[in-house]
Amino acid sequence: MLWEPFVEELFTRRNPRGKSLEPVLSLDRALGFPHRSYKTIHVAGTNGKGSVTQKIASALEIEGFKVGLYTSPHLIDVRERIQVNQEMISREDFQRLFARVDGKVEGFFDLITALAFLYFQEQKVDFAVVEVGLGGRFDATNVVVPEVSVITSIGYDHMDILGSTLEEIAREKGGIIKPGVPLITGPSAAPFFPEAIHAPSCPFYDLENQEVARLVLKKLAISETSIAEGLKKRPPCRFEIRDNLIIDVAHNPSGFEKLIEALQMHFPSEEKFHFLVAFSKDKNWKACLDLISPKASSISAVLVKKQRLERPSVLKEYLPLIEIASSLQEALRPDKKNVICGSFYLMDSIQNKEGDLSRLTNW
Repeated sequence: MLWEPFVEELFTRRNPRGKSLEPVLSLDRALGFPHRSYKTIHVAGTNGKGSVTQKIASALEIEGFKVGLYTSPHLIDVRERIQVNQEMISREDFQRLFARVDGKVEGFFDLITALAFLYFQEQKVDFAVVEVGLGGRFDATNVVVPEVSVITSIGYDHMDILGSTLEEIAREKGGIIKPGVPLITGPSAAPFFPEAIHAPSCPFYDLENQEVARLVLKKLAISETSIAEGLKKRPPCRFEIRDNLIIDVAHNPSGFEKLIEALQMHFPSEEKFHFLVAFSKDKNWKACLDLISPKASSISAVLVKKQRLERPSVLKEYLPLIEIASSLQEALRPDKKNVICGSFYLMDSIQNKEGDLSRLTNW
């Protein structure tokens, strides 16, 4: 099948929201437990897990290991989720391995998790750094028994699935904990896991992510030189500053709290910012808007044609000061610091539909 129709069909497959790992465990057994052929680091958390996984993978690669990286979601290309030494899986390998797992489980995420584990086995990686997709206890990645387990943070997100309290959410994410496997947590997760090794609190969330990754890498006995270089790695759209643009994937209340802290730290003389936002329908976007309103000179709800996004008119009904913009270019203000945030889909729009980020500078 041609690549574009293949990917389009792939995204029609929704993961069943069951409370059992058995379908994934059965597939794992049928495939011969591919993840047992390499060491894994398993990373869960409400926010920060993508950054932490990339920092760990980068340091391991610098140390000389062959490293698989499994993350989600992606910004533009689904193959971003499966990489070996920063090289995406090829389209041919993706489709070939997908044929091996197709029909064995239902959901998109379950299928490509199995695909990723097979690919890392074929590539003979030394380590795979694996990011949890959702929660932890019933996540498809939870078939692994890692060298180290990580819970970066606990905050309110996916409450319809994970629970309405932080204790319930922590219980789901804590489902990745395995007997005898060291557990490392970020500061907001620490109170829920007193038995873990805790990273210190920091004034900027990337520094916090660095400290979490540092503890993992020390546990793996990685050299200080490789750790120092690896910690510099940051995924795109994580408080990325481009002239008068600040681009951040904050998409839940705890992420927005960190975004505001970062704005205050990096731009102490700026009292107000222009925010460009889009939100998925299942997110607590009202709380996010309440958080940014005191720091906003203005807010634009950007029309992005994605089915899972809330309509800009609904955001405006909640907060009348919001203006509706048909595109990012229309919404940008040349005389303000523009903060683009709220959804990974908006990042997709920046990098894909609206062109490379380098074109959205000097406004």
